[in-house]
Amino acid sequence: MTSYLTAPLSGEAPRPFGELVEEALNALPSTFPRDITQVMVALDIDGTILSPSGASAQVVEAIAALSRAGAQVVIATGRSMGAVLPVLPLLGFRRGWIVASNGAILARVHEAGYEIVHRHEFSPAEVIDEALKTLPHARFAVEDRNLRLISTGFPEGEIVEDTKLVSVDELKAMRTPKLVIREPALDRDAFESILCALPFAKTHEVFVGWTSWADISSLGVTKASGLDELRRDLSLPVEGTVAIGDGTNDIAMIQWAAFGVAMGGATEEIRVHSDFVAAAVENDGAAAVMQAILRWCASHACE
Repeated sequence: MTSYLTAPLSGEAPRPFGELVEEALNALPSTFPRDITQVMVALDIDGTILSPSGASAQVVEAIAALSRAGAQVVIATGRSMGAVLPVLPLLGFRRGWIVASNGAILARVHEAGYEIVHRHEFSPAEVIDEALKTLPHARFAVEDRNLRLISTGFPEGEIVEDTKLVSVDELKAMRTPKLVIREPALDRDAFESILCALPFAKTHEVFVGWTSWADISSLGVTKASGLDELRRDLSLPVEGTVAIGDGTNDIAMIQWAAFGVAMGGATEEIRVHSDFVAAAVENDGAAAVMQAILRWCASHACE
């Protein structure tokens, strides 16, 4: 069986899907639009709609059903476009919007490929210099379109894009949507503690994943900023925004959305910012929320 590079499962006990849909339906705010064409649903990938075994049939069908009904389904991820594209066929996602690199890239996907609509870049030189003072053995990577430029080898299998090895000085000379800092010798919590104490934690966005891997972007560039940029472009109401995620890089969009959802595999750090906690990815919590939205709009359309 194929195993996909994504967040580990939460260990949540099995839960009946029908009950999960009812819970999400009851949690939707009374101000949520009745017209599904006024709805935007932002979906994180890892630990939300993708598990190590792939995307479930429930998730794939829910995404397709929302799109057919007229909702805007947006993939909102920390992944680069090069790491997002291989996942799209698993989701049956052939047409729609991608907010990638934690909000730094907005892309439109269509049958012929994709096009970048917005791209926000910064110089990583200052961050790299500050990080090396405390983490002299850290590895770095930046995005150059669909290619990862890396300073030294990352642990095997961690980067799915094509890579090119370059010097740290070359990385510092580039502009990029996102800088990655990786220190395999440290555990996740120790790594986060060190990064948050460095000066760039106050001048840049810092998101630590489920290992000692951090995504760094310009201050103010988050999934929330990318989604709101798209919402305004599409003239959609704030009341119809939904965001579902499980990581620290999802907090901003969960807070931004009219209905912010944390997955069951999320820590309390993420859950506290949400309006609703769905079941974990292994129980199709995101699919249950999507089905609840479909039922809400369908029932009100008959009134």
